[in-house]
Amino acid sequence: MMKQLFCLVCAFAVVLSPCLYGQRAANPLLPHADPFITAQPVQGRYLLLATTGRNITIWSGATPALAATHASVVFQAPADLSEVWSPTLWQMDGRWWIYFTARAAGKEHGIYALVSDTADPLGSYTFRGQVALGRPAIDPSLLVLGPTRYLMYVTVDRGENAIHMVRLGAPMTPEGADALISEPEFAWERGEGSTRTYPVNEGPTALFHDGRTFIVYSASDTASPRYCLGLLTFAGGDPLVRSHWVKTAHPVFSAAPENGIFGPGRGTFARAPDGGDWLLYAAKSTDAPTAAGRATRAQRFTWNVDGTPHFGVPQKDGPIE
Repeated sequence: MMKQLFCLVCAFAVVLSPCLYGQRAANPLLPHADPFITAQPVQGRYLLLATTGRNITIWSGATPALAATHASVVFQAPADLSEVWSPTLWQMDGRWWIYFTARAAGKEHGIYALVSDTADPLGSYTFRGQVALGRPAIDPSLLVLGPTRYLMYVTVDRGENAIHMVRLGAPMTPEGADALISEPEFAWERGEGSTRTYPVNEGPTALFHDGRTFIVYSASDTASPRYCLGLLTFAGGDPLVRSHWVKTAHPVFSAAPENGIFGPGRGTFARAPDGGDWLLYAAKSTDAPTAAGRATRAQRFTWNVDGTPHFGVPQKDGPIE
């Protein structure tokens, strides 16, 4: 039976990332998928998480491109908890919370949580167990609008991956009914042009700019080289009403065969000290129809005249300009 309480004091060993040329970053940053970075530095360092499979590691560095410089393991999964995926990190009520996907023995995937024992995000954490959503779910993230927090997650029990949202009364307490926000509708969300055709909307991440709110999500089969990023724009009102989110009818970031990058997804965002915006994402360097080989990469992005993000195309691996 899974332990009800699991604490681990963080190991403060410093690990130098192999993707650094001195202090100049290069892609890929990490050999892991599902990146999540803090939008702003925390105590002078950006904090970066990604899927390792068995533990939760927080990397840190002085800039978004150097966020993989140091590594601290803050949670080692017990034997009866596997498939530890897609962790995200949030500061709430003076503590740090990590939501992540995992699978307990004999159960379906669920959303689990850790809470820091102090105000230090690289200190020890206590395992709080599963968030009660009442159905299998993956890919947790938060949308914060004013004082209200919404848990975004992905359902995997309806023949497709779809994005849902529910209000949080407290970090472990969903409040009220959940809402379906986005499901695969377009051919590019359903694996068009690939042998991998499972329909997918997953990996939702909030993005804010000039008073506007967006959700960037991943679309198409995770293993497909056509995996890409899609965009939802909040039109105002109640975020739990699906019609208040307007979906862009085309991908906003997709494969760049000319640069050797395929299946870019799982976008996460940070504002650099110089005011520039950064996109971190997972992609692979092969067009093979497999989820293996995805790694975290980073590049700057800008904004279109209509206020939507302009991510450009995935850049070649190597030193980051």
